[in-house]
Amino acid sequence: MSGIPIVLAEDDPKLRRLYGDFLGAHGFNVLTAVDGLGTLSMLHRVQPRMILLDIVMPGMNGIETCRRARQLVEYHTPIVFITSLDYADHVKEGLEAGGDDYILKTSPLEVILERVQHWTNRSARGKSERRRSKALDEIRSMIDDQTMDNSSGSMQWRPDPRATELSDFLTKALTVAGANFGTSHEQQVYFLGYVAGIVDYELGASGSLKPQFVKYIRGALRSSGIIEKDQIEDMVDGLDTLAANELVKTGWVNGRRDKGAAEAAGPGFVPRGLVEFKAVA
Repeated sequence: MSGIPIVLAEDDPKLRRLYGDFLGAHGFNVLTAVDGLGTLSMLHRVQPRMILLDIVMPGMNGIETCRRARQLVEYHTPIVFITSLDYADHVKEGLEAGGDDYILKTSPLEVILERVQHWTNRSARGKSERRRSKALDEIRSMIDDQTMDNSSGSMQWRPDPRATELSDFLTKALTVAGANFGTSHEQQVYFLGYVAGIVDYELGASGSLKPQFVKYIRGALRSSGIIEKDQIEDMVDGLDTLAANELVKTGWVNGRRDKGAAEAAGPGFVPRGLVEFKAVA
């Protein structure tokens, strides 16, 4: 079978087939394994362009698999965790074991494809150490914040430049969309995906750990005034399920597109992802 060879280790048969079929349809030769030992056995026979590892697998988990895989593959072969775990320390341990990046399983398939395309691009393979260092710095900072909050017994407020930037960006997008945007349920669902896409991009190439990811989405939805507070909690709590909704997926992709374009164009960029949806809704 032709295509760019990648190894996918995932013990859930439905997800293994979903990811394998989707990536296979987009030009990848996906070699699958159900556990860590199967992954290592495969790496004795092939040198893939990239390895996708679930963290929680029977027997040998993804972190130990990563550690041993680093002895079998080229140093610049990216190892990316795909995980539903909520805890920063697990991903930190995985990156310290030699991983390069991580992706939430709630991400739309299009976003997972984008990350895989990035890491299988040969020009990205030389950036692994820099990416890993950036991701580890973010995760360690997040763990330190969580430790501080837990030891004090209360949440401590800190000015967050990233949240302010996110709010400003959404204000621009909503201004372009007009005062009536968000009056329909479809627009609200799309807006959830759009915000998730912006947050996903803003958290960087290191991906988005769920606690931090949800924190920014919840804050952005509240500050926008588009959705009632009780609805926000329901939508955020159900994000894992809603991520499969076509409107959410479209919004997610467009949010990432707008945020990436804004980063390239500078402060004069006008995000049009909301007004474009309003025009066709």
